[in-house]
Amino acid sequence: MRPLETVRAAYGVTELLAPGAVERLLLGHAPDERARRVIRVLGGRHLLQALVTARGGRTLHRLGGGVDVIHAVTMAALAGADPRRRRAAAVNAAIALVFAAGELR
Repeated sequence: MRPLETVRAAYGVTELLAPGAVERLLLGHAPDERARRVIRVLGGRHLLQALVTARGGRTLHRLGGGVDVIHAVTMAALAGADPRRRRAAAVNAAIALVFAAGELR
């Protein structure tokens, strides 16, 4: 596994096992149950994407980077639409852009 996949897998496992840990640090309180479910889904996606791109070639990395860009755009939209989640969504968008840059390089 490349360092990018290792970091992505660790991030996904963290979101699956401790949903909201990052959001709790950012907001100072635990996310609600709905947000925890969403975080777990995203953690599963990160873990799956790490496993798939670790075995794939350039095409899979580009597709993964595209998924990350879409994720970043949706998080940016959430940051604009929901003031309560603005900071967490903005950080999540930044993380997705870092993953996208790593996949598309």
